[in-house]
Amino acid sequence: MAVMLSILTAEPPVDDPAPQPIQFEEESGDFELVLGRRQLASVLFIATVIVALFSSISYLAGKAIAPEPKIVERVRVETVHDPAPAPSPAPAGASADRNAPVFADAKNGSLYLQMGAVEKGIATVFVDGLREHGFQAFTAPGPSDKTFRVLIGPLDQPGAYEKTKKSIDDLGVSVFARRYQQ
Repeated sequence: MAVMLSILTAEPPVDDPAPQPIQFEEESGDFELVLGRRQLASVLFIATVIVALFSSISYLAGKAIAPEPKIVERVRVETVHDPAPAPSPAPAGASADRNAPVFADAKNGSLYLQMGAVEKGIATVFVDGLREHGFQAFTAPGPSDKTFRVLIGPLDQPGAYEKTKKSIDDLGVSVFARRYQQ
């Protein structure tokens, strides 16, 4: 019996130390914020809504401050043109024959003023306009099947080139000299 008594009076074995009371550290100004995906999406959504709200308010405030557009009465403006210059006479020795064929081949070795190389329809319009001003103009085949040259001439007589070139320049038409060698 003495043995049993000692067990009862003996102190229990110590495996774990007694729990210590929780001690809080003094708080400093630093803290950490942890956001999950949902929280981050919510914060970004709210930020987007706030930016949109401020943008709308700024737009409406600017619109209210801006002056109203003035209603301008439409006025019809008529311009007075000087009368068109009289057509210059045809170059010396040449006559603007309106019945001459619009499409022809250039003479070999002759000098011409070329207005351009354009499509068939445009070439005929140019030739008609030049003939109305008294120039001996026609359409010649161009570098391709769909391109035609608008030519004025031939200018083989002495002084014909200078006179025709001056008359064309007075009309404001751009041309260049070309001698055809076939």
